[in-house]
Amino acid sequence: MTSYNTDGIERIQPLIGDDYRLQWIIGHGGMSTVWLADDLRHNREVAIKVLRPEFADNQEFLTRFRNEAQAAENINHPNVVATYDYRESHDAAGTTFCFIVMEFIRGESLADLLAREGALHEDRALGLLEQAAHGLATIHAMGLVHRDIKPGNIMITPEDGVKITDFGIAKAAAAVPLTRTGMVVGTAQYVSPEQAQGHDVSAASDVYSLGVVGYELLAGKRPFVGDSSVSVAIAHIKNAAPPLPVSVSAPARELIAIAMRKDATRRFPDGGAFAQSISRVRLGQPPVDPSPGTTEATQVIGGSPTSATTVMPVGTPAEALAAAKPGPTYVPPAAPAKKKSGAWPAVLALVALLAGGGVAYALLNSGDEPAPAPAPAPVTSTRETKTTEKTSVAPVVPSTSKAPTTTTKAPEATTIYVTPTEESSPASTSTKEKKTNNKKSTDPKVSVPEEPLPSLTVDLPSAPAMPTGLPNLGNLNPSGNRG
Repeated sequence: MTSYNTDGIERIQPLIGDDYRLQWIIGHGGMSTVWLADDLRHNREVAIKVLRPEFADNQEFLTRFRNEAQAAENINHPNVVATYDYRESHDAAGTTFCFIVMEFIRGESLADLLAREGALHEDRALGLLEQAAHGLATIHAMGLVHRDIKPGNIMITPEDGVKITDFGIAKAAAAVPLTRTGMVVGTAQYVSPEQAQGHDVSAASDVYSLGVVGYELLAGKRPFVGDSSVSVAIAHIKNAAPPLPVSVSAPARELIAIAMRKDATRRFPDGGAFAQSISRVRLGQPPVDPSPGTTEATQVIGGSPTSATTVMPVGTPAEALAAAKPGPTYVPPAAPAKKKSGAWPAVLALVALLAGGGVAYALLNSGDEPAPAPAPAPVTSTRETKTTEKTSVAPVVPSTSKAPTTTTKAPEATTIYVTPTEESSPASTSTKEKKTNNKKSTDPKVSVPEEPLPSLTVDLPSAPAMPTGLPNLGNLNPSGNRG
């Protein structure tokens, strides 16, 4: 006999009111608890997301939660989970309770589907991807950026319909920013390079994340793996993705390559443009390259017009060239050559992080897969905030020439934000936050100003000559979520 979790129902039901009757918990996590409920006014089942009361005390986060509901209420699209209602109430002690009433989806998350089936047939994969892109197109048309597109936030109905869910960290692009400078929200396995570095995000950032989802649909695995979420996020910033399997068609490879370009200005600009190119690829046509001055994405480099074609690894032209195998190659038009002077400093920065002190981060909640143990790193100073810890360590950086002792200024300490995730109860069959191990990243983040680090003096005569000075790799937001 199935057991349903109803813990706290006697306390929560009076706060919900008479319009909704709670049934049981179908999802819970660090930020909220999700209940299956009956909407007595409209005679339908709904999912009610109840914010944990301790978060209601954080006014910045409470404002974000309200904006989430208000923005989502205005979205009406078959590929986006509908939001019906938002309310706030208070208990006898004056504690604030906030909840969002949403469409209840019977089905499973894309993360669950991938875990069970692995790589999908290309036609089915592109069909699901196109639906998700249409959902994003509606979101982007309203001036919203989702910021956390991943398989766990894409619901699949029994009829293979797609519903994008979880606007817990979405915000209106034109609104006053609720995320402080340098604060990153997202999931490391699907985060765009600019988001991982704490730069401004746009609709193209969601396109990158959906491109990573498309890669996983076609390959059956994520493009980047690592010993920690930090290393995965760094890979999104600087590494080319491995080539997709040769069984994937050349137009589909090119489609994912464009969506996952490191330069946001060279990707599909929004969900609508991505959806149009997916439709072309499903008809056997090449995607349209959005790069300035380019009218067609399909170009064959090397080989005869009738020879077999392949696609270079996803990434910038230089990265793809370094990783590609010799032979005929099917690639997008190359962008103008860019100065690569920053490559060595980026490598040195990564070495400094790993070998010279490292970066420590606070894991507020585990993911749905066993969290990889981060490399040990000595901690020199720690500052706590309400929801985020920050650790600063001065990495040791080798001298950059064979000359006598030189002085190299270390970069600012890197801040890594880890987001609590939401997990589903065993009783769940489907919802916005579904199944026991399907978690979401929706907790608040608090940015702490970074402190400048002192200059370091190191004498390593044998070190090769390299540029001095290290770039700040930006703020990363690792999360061990499966999807």
